[in-house]
Amino acid sequence: MGKLSKTLEEFSKISEDYYKKIQDILEDEYCWKCPMRTTSKKASCKNIDAWIRLTSAFEIGINQYQVLNKDSKNSLEAITSRYLSKLIKKHERNLKYKKTFILKLKEDIKPFAKKNDLLLVKENPESVKVGDLVLWPQICPISIYWFSKAKLAGYIPFNILKVSNTFHMDGCRYVQDDKGFEVPLEYIAGKIIRKIDQNDEIYLKLNL
Repeated sequence: MGKLSKTLEEFSKISEDYYKKIQDILEDEYCWKCPMRTTSKKASCKNIDAWIRLTSAFEIGINQYQVLNKDSKNSLEAITSRYLSKLIKKHERNLKYKKTFILKLKEDIKPFAKKNDLLLVKENPESVKVGDLVLWPQICPISIYWFSKAKLAGYIPFNILKVSNTFHMDGCRYVQDDKGFEVPLEYIAGKIIRKIDQNDEIYLKLNL
């Protein structure tokens, strides 16, 4: 067994041990006072919560290392962007379709959309152009689970902004809005293909 394989195996074992340790802590200190404790075995909430917490702690550790490492702290955004790009491409290679989803807004996002509007969104766009409306993240989506976790929690950490410029910097593609905010393209949660308001015939047919 090579050194790399051995090290990864050691990490897997440590992760397994800590996964159980976190579950035990949840059981001892939190689960007993949870209103779902009677159905927790069916919901597997303790297992899922431990998984999310362990994954988040792992990624926080990586982020802190990058910040403290003099060779990478000034290019953290570019490193994160390339990491996301590789994950997205690997994920899409295994898919037989392009992901497009519909969001129904629970509040106004001025000036682009109103409460109860439907947004038809293309996830992980490969390109955007000036004038496009995009879902602009309000958190750094370094975790591949960030969007799924946000949807499960009942909120989406984004705003809608119009693209005013696109450019390359440090080997990454960047998107800029009309206020001068800049993020790598890979940070964008999606590109809005169409907005459907309540007066639209399609809205009524969807019955959402």
